[in-house]
Amino acid sequence: MMRRKYDNIYIKEDIMKKTGFQLLKSLLTFTFFIILLVVVAIAWLQLQNEKRRVIQSELNKVKLVAEAAALSIGGETVIQIAESKEYESEVFIRIHDKLVNLQQVSGIAAGAIKILRKQGTHTEIIMTAEKQNRIGQSYDLWSEMNGVLKKGVASARLNKKDNRSFVVAFAPVKNKRGEPVALFMLEKEIENLPSFTNVLLWPLLVGIAGFLLIAIITMVILRRLDTAIDEVHLNMNRLKSGEVLRRPETDRPLLMEIASDLDELESRIKGTRASKEEQEKIQKQITELLRIVSAAADGDFTVKATVTADTLGALADSFNLMISDLSELVRDAKDAAEQVATTTAGILKNVEVMAKGAADQASQTETISNFAKDMAELITNTNQNAQRAAEAARKAKEVAEAGSQIVKKSIEGMQHIRDSVRDASKQVRVLGEHSTRIGEITDFISEVANQTNLLALNASIEAARAGEAGRGFSVVADEIRNLAERSSRSADEISKLIGDIQDGISKTMDAMDKGTLQVAEGTKMVDSAGVTLREILGSIEISTNSAVEISNATQEQTKYSKEIVQSLEHIAGIARETADGAKQSKEYATKLESLSTKLNQAVSKFRLAK
Repeated sequence: MMRRKYDNIYIKEDIMKKTGFQLLKSLLTFTFFIILLVVVAIAWLQLQNEKRRVIQSELNKVKLVAEAAALSIGGETVIQIAESKEYESEVFIRIHDKLVNLQQVSGIAAGAIKILRKQGTHTEIIMTAEKQNRIGQSYDLWSEMNGVLKKGVASARLNKKDNRSFVVAFAPVKNKRGEPVALFMLEKEIENLPSFTNVLLWPLLVGIAGFLLIAIITMVILRRLDTAIDEVHLNMNRLKSGEVLRRPETDRPLLMEIASDLDELESRIKGTRASKEEQEKIQKQITELLRIVSAAADGDFTVKATVTADTLGALADSFNLMISDLSELVRDAKDAAEQVATTTAGILKNVEVMAKGAADQASQTETISNFAKDMAELITNTNQNAQRAAEAARKAKEVAEAGSQIVKKSIEGMQHIRDSVRDASKQVRVLGEHSTRIGEITDFISEVANQTNLLALNASIEAARAGEAGRGFSVVADEIRNLAERSSRSADEISKLIGDIQDGISKTMDAMDKGTLQVAEGTKMVDSAGVTLREILGSIEISTNSAVEISNATQEQTKYSKEIVQSLEHIAGIARETADGAKQSKEYATKLESLSTKLNQAVSKFRLAK
């Protein structure tokens, strides 16, 4: 009987060694360690994602500002300032005022805005926003500068100096032919860059301190509980086997009171060992007390030891008091575990919100990237249309120039016609004068014929008077009269022909005068057409130049739009990485919630009295 009871004591001791206290301590230690790792991992991921987002945003901002400033500055003007080195010139002051306005609007240091040009293995300063002459001063040559000058495309980089972060942008300053002749440099410090100290240090320290405090309290409670039960169990076994009780090396009142009761019980057992009945009674009480202690060791704090009037009653009362105190400690540990679960649920909720926000941000960024791609396609189409318009304008210019040459030749031909008509008019006028002279001669011939006829008539009369002697003379006179009549008729016909000729010459003169006037009018009209065509040619040349400039501008817009699309795709990649990080943080938080649930389950093994 006694041996079986002793075996029962050893079995109880083995059960004590296999209680959930050690498992609970290990689980709590592992849980708090995992919580700490998860909190640190989440904080680190959030910090890195926020840093990347801020840096990329600042890089895009300074790059766009540098590109806009470079476009507003003419390359020829910059070269003129660099060659003349006139610090007080009107051109220098105008460009310097632009830099000062940019410096005031953006809040950048005056020396951080520079216009540079490459000189061999270094660069030299042309202008800064500072109020001093720095023309010709040497400056560094960075690899990004060579790339910008060769490709003609703006670039930006992150630069760190003295534990400070700066974003530096380089944009090409181009001449009218689109060739990079200088560099616009813009440097800005990132003042709002998130750091571990100013963003996550204090929340992380507070969280870690809270978790460590809960862990320490729980460990102290469990260690106190474990030590108390071990001390009681060991002394009960010693008491059962008749060995000398071991005094606990502690100053805790609860264990000291239990030890005192055990000492008194030991004395009483030794004093009454002769009484077997009393000993068996005490043995039963001890066995019952051991059963209750074993139940408590298994986590059942609802058991109560029976309080009697003897020494074991005092021990049972002390044990009940200890169980009550341990119940309070375990209840506190359970409350702490519930707080851990609540905190974990809050972290999981926040991580879910962050994951959803990161996913929404990635989706919106991809949408904006698609819009930017569509805009780039529209700009590309506009560029193609502008190139076709420029080509059509060039062809129109060629046609107008050919028409101008034709009009010029027409003007020259009209002038030749006018000169020929003028010469012909002069010749016809001379011919008219000659015909008039012929008419006068014909009139004279007619008058001579008339006089000859009259003389022939008189000669005939005189021959008739002479009779036979004058008959031969009469024949001659008749012949002379006939000849005079024929001459008179011929002169009349000639006069008539001359009159007709003079009428024709007069009409010809009128027609030639009208032709001269018409040639003059035609010449004026051709001259007007030439002037109008020259004006059209000037307008076409202006349109051609405008179309070429528009084509060049749309080419620049196409290039910048492609860069914007690339930047947005990079931002979208960062957003996707942020979403992935948030998803991973959510998985960590889910694991943390699972661990807190296991912790609650481990604590719930202890049954507490209400």
